[in-house]
Amino acid sequence: MGRMRIVPTVTAALALTLAAGCAGGDGAKQGGPAKPSGQHGVRFEADRPVARADAPVNVRLKGLAPRTRVKIAAQAEDRSGGRWAATVTRTADSKGTVQLGDKGTARLLENMLPTSGPAAKLIGSGKAFSYHPGPPGKQRSYTVRFGATALSGKDKGERVARRDLVRQWLTKGTTHRKLTVAGDKIAGDLYLPAKGGGKKAPVLVFGGSEGGNAGTYAAALLASHGHPAMSVCYFRCGSGSGRPNGIDDIDLDYFTRAGELLRKQEGADPDRLAAMGNSRGSEAAQLLGQRRPDVFRDVIAYAPSSNVNGPYPSGTTAWTDHGKPVPTGPIPLDHVRGTVLAVAGGNDRMWGSADSAAAMARQGAKKLVYPDAGHHVNWFPLGQPGQEGGRNGAVAATAKADQAARADSWRRVLQLLAQ
Repeated sequence: MGRMRIVPTVTAALALTLAAGCAGGDGAKQGGPAKPSGQHGVRFEADRPVARADAPVNVRLKGLAPRTRVKIAAQAEDRSGGRWAATVTRTADSKGTVQLGDKGTARLLENMLPTSGPAAKLIGSGKAFSYHPGPPGKQRSYTVRFGATALSGKDKGERVARRDLVRQWLTKGTTHRKLTVAGDKIAGDLYLPAKGGGKKAPVLVFGGSEGGNAGTYAAALLASHGHPAMSVCYFRCGSGSGRPNGIDDIDLDYFTRAGELLRKQEGADPDRLAAMGNSRGSEAAQLLGQRRPDVFRDVIAYAPSSNVNGPYPSGTTAWTDHGKPVPTGPIPLDHVRGTVLAVAGGNDRMWGSADSAAAMARQGAKKLVYPDAGHHVNWFPLGQPGQEGGRNGAVAATAKADQAARADSWRRVLQLLAQ
């Protein structure tokens, strides 16, 4: 693969803390979402008003006068008070009902964009951005508010109904523990499933060139699916962390230490540990599967490179193994004990992940390439609206395809982990 093409990304910087319902807990508790409201019998109904953040939900609006036109909005606020929203306009049927269904609700959850605040200025900028609610370790769920405004009839111009959906990172019984270099020799978060579910494949999750603890949301959801999971921060982990500020001399022993700790947790099958890495992190995931097969079984590589690339943004070498530099160039996969799954977008404007997935497949990996998707095919569906940044300031509109890729690949990842 050729030299990596870097496009600025502000994904991590735009992490959100949504307004209502973010105070923790597993659902609508004190300080949580507002009670559903409406007028003249108009109301929102949802089959799963409280559900995992990756779970579909079917929302419908009932009690309207037949053929009334309405605007339905999904809204949230970011930390700076900026608003994010998505809207659709629908006409009630002869019974006065608007059926959003699973797909219509998903489009609203997926399509929210900033309408005010600093993030709004990035629309059309060519920079990639998206959002996440507050970290699961502090906020087990987040809330999205649905509202309906009449566009015709006697209530024209008025909001006729409101409902909050609680989207859970951590379901009942799951636990979280913060990990620090000082106390655990690891920076990150450990999420464990509810007790009594038997032993399942544990998953070590880490992100790419954005740095920080980017995999924490996926790790939390994996725990809610029954898998002991740990999200690892390997650079840009904050002051006092002892971790570097770039992908420079990152030793595989650091990830191995994290994997060994995860394998010892209750509910973890130590022989089925998977490494899940995104973008630059895909290199580390493959190297762990290849060089530590006694610890790691499966490799899940999102938007991958089939090569070891140089340091980022500067330095001497990206990865080391027992202190020795890992040379740049193709990553062999012949020692991987389990399955290598490569997930890529055919319209990736950051680097050639689809070509890398094909190269990995020639070594026996399974590949999932989504032709219209971009670089952000990683992790779970229904949670990361935004846009893809292209070269030379161009914007590639891949968000819809990215969401479809996440929905399909997340399902297949869970199937792989269940084997």
